[in-house]
Amino acid sequence: MIGPPGSGKTMMARCLPGILPDMTLEEALEVTRIHSAAGTLRAGEGLMLERPFRAPHHTVSSVALVGGGSKARPGEISLAHGGVLFLDELPEYQRAALEAMRQPLEDGFVSVVRVSAQAKYPARAMLIAAMNPCPHVEPTEVP
Repeated sequence: MIGPPGSGKTMMARCLPGILPDMTLEEALEVTRIHSAAGTLRAGEGLMLERPFRAPHHTVSSVALVGGGSKARPGEISLAHGGVLFLDELPEYQRAALEAMRQPLEDGFVSVVRVSAQAKYPARAMLIAAMNPCPHVEPTEVP
């Protein structure tokens, strides 16, 4: 989505999980397992029934996006599995971070391999990106 600040890009992206179909029991179990493995499942929450919405800041690292670290934890792309991954201010993201997401989005999963652990996490999310249009620059006069 491209539009001026305040035009509703973020609001539209945040509303999207609410208009997607309800998760099946299998999807809810899978999403709950991912969030449990990541430690983001709140105490006493139980089964996650709403589709996830993740909006990492543009300063996020490649590891935080696709997963990894010393314990091979799931990243934002897996935490958004079954829901929406929203990248606001798309041109501000590091190129390496965007490139790291390409393969998981194509394959629908991400494999994280570390010395002490390895894991394969699902990564089927709807990617929504937003940015402001380029500012209009007046041409300079050349004498």
